Amino acid sequence: MSSCSCCSKRPARTGYRELLWEPETIFTLASGLLLAIAILIDPDMMLHETVTSGTGGLFYLIAALTGSIPIWLSALQGIWNRDFTTDIPVSLATFAAIAIGQYPAAAVVAVLLLVGGMLEAYVAARASNAMEALAALLPDQVTVRQDGGDILIPLDEVREGEIVLVRSGERIPVDGEVISGTASINQATITGESVSISRTSGDMVYAGTFNECGALEIRTGTTGDQTLLGRIRNLIVEAKDQKPPIERVLDRYSRLYTPAALLLGGLIWWWSGDILRAITMFIVFCPCVIILATPTALVASIGNAARYGNLVKTGETIEKMAAVDTVIFDKTGTLTVGKPALTAVHPLRNLTEDDVVLVAAGIEKFSEHPLAGAITVEASRRHLIVPDPESFQVLPGRGVCAVLGGASVLLGNELLMVDYGVVVDPYAADITRHCAMDSQIIAYLAINNTIAAVLMFEDSLREDAGAIVTRLKLAGLRCVMVTGDQECSASSVGRALGITEIYAQVLPQEKVAIVREMQSGGHRVAFVGDGVNDGPALAAADVGIAMGLSGTDVAIETADIALLSDDLASLPHLHLLSKKALSTIRNNLIFSVVVLVAAVVLTIPGILNPVTGALVHELSSLPVIANSVRLIVYRVR
Repeated sequence: MSSCSCCSKRPARTGYRELLWEPETIFTLASGLLLAIAILIDPDMMLHETVTSGTGGLFYLIAALTGSIPIWLSALQGIWNRDFTTDIPVSLATFAAIAIGQYPAAAVVAVLLLVGGMLEAYVAARASNAMEALAALLPDQVTVRQDGGDILIPLDEVREGEIVLVRSGERIPVDGEVISGTASINQATITGESVSISRTSGDMVYAGTFNECGALEIRTGTTGDQTLLGRIRNLIVEAKDQKPPIERVLDRYSRLYTPAALLLGGLIWWWSGDILRAITMFIVFCPCVIILATPTALVASIGNAARYGNLVKTGETIEKMAAVDTVIFDKTGTLTVGKPALTAVHPLRNLTEDDVVLVAAGIEKFSEHPLAGAITVEASRRHLIVPDPESFQVLPGRGVCAVLGGASVLLGNELLMVDYGVVVDPYAADITRHCAMDSQIIAYLAINNTIAAVLMFEDSLREDAGAIVTRLKLAGLRCVMVTGDQECSASSVGRALGITEIYAQVLPQEKVAIVREMQSGGHRVAFVGDGVNDGPALAAADVGIAMGLSGTDVAIETADIALLSDDLASLPHLHLLSKKALSTIRNNLIFSVVVLVAAVVLTIPGILNPVTGALVHELSSLPVIANSVRLIVYRVR
């Protein structure tokens, strides 16, 4: 909805120069200059009830008309569009003041309201400039290796698969994989952490990050808006147009403002016979400060989260996060580091360890699962030449099924063996039972429906996972773990972290069922996953939280919050920040309503006049903004 000048919605500009030449800005500066000249000519006239003649009176009149024109035009546009905005009673106020000869009052009111609108437009321009600043992180020209030589081309001409060279002191222009070189990369633009990390061959790097030392050759994956930085920028722009429920409720109430203001002003005029009181009522009854109470706090909260590398998609997410009472963790890549290692191979059927690793690496050659990566690393360490499978199928939550060298091969958990009727022999079962003593992950290798080997993997727990779970539990949150791993491995991790509620051998679709079951019990659920195969659960939860950069596509498209810093410590911070934000909104609303009621009460007996009423109207927003701004620097100790 539209509103009076202090909270009207001008189109966002890309810079201050464009803002300076906006018609509203020109009218604001012109009316302000004319008012200043009028005051210099005859300052005493500000105290007069009417102005009838003189040079000072003429300047007051011109200032009042100049300042009122954009307000009147906005009101007429609202009437034409059947959108009865708060500009209508404000227009009546300035028009009536001019009609009865109260030129100074009309001029001051118009200038104050226009200045408020110009300040808001200035803030909008700053926000727009901040978005452009993200794009400015990328270089205009890029060094690309073509036909054996290095050439400089515009960034928008770089294509997927091309090799980009980034030297020390340059920003990385694309998302891609390092194919050569080693460098120290500052990822503060993405993660919020200014600590440099080493990147070398095989690592992913992201557009907008800074190469502090070293040189890299990068195979381009994505460019422009498709990069992580570009998607973050687009998300922030889109989020500006999304309103949380509390703000939508306030909008519905604020639509009643215009008829209420007209009715109240008319009643006061009828009761007192003093049109100045009606004019003042039109001014002070504007709910601008109430309208500002919610968005300022939510924007500050989102900004706070971004400072620590946490991308919150909407203000509504802040509201939902404050109500969360249950946190469900996926295990792999969330509570663990997500980089399992193959720690033991137990061959059966007269196979050697190399035979087992070779077959396992062959059928997992085209898989992106973390366990597949661990097998590939082990095969490389053993200098094995890995063959391609004739066919390959991923079975989510179970494993893989493939044909290799004419043989049917399965690699996965016990559920996969059951599905294909493979019997786990006593020796393999005995090996499996030993995993109950630690957190190892078990995978069975079956060839032609017969168990051929047992593979054991280990994935280290995140260093701070136990402490974070404890902090969440102390904050009154219920902590749950779900995983596709075996019961023994899941239980071991749960014991180490202090999580007693565990769901093991869970398929991706079953994670959604668990989330919905808890929601049906009245719980507000946050699901924390690695963003790779937890998409359905992230979408089903009240708040979906994706970990780190490994699953950036799902993190940005599906989750409500992306922890780009890959830091579990963000969870208690986000929860308490959300509660603080709602508390701030409540305080803002209480203050706003008190000020509004006080202004109305002081207007009825004539204590406030149009000038003092306009001052109260504009100045009352400052405490609300200041209270909200505190959220930007809020940090959980």
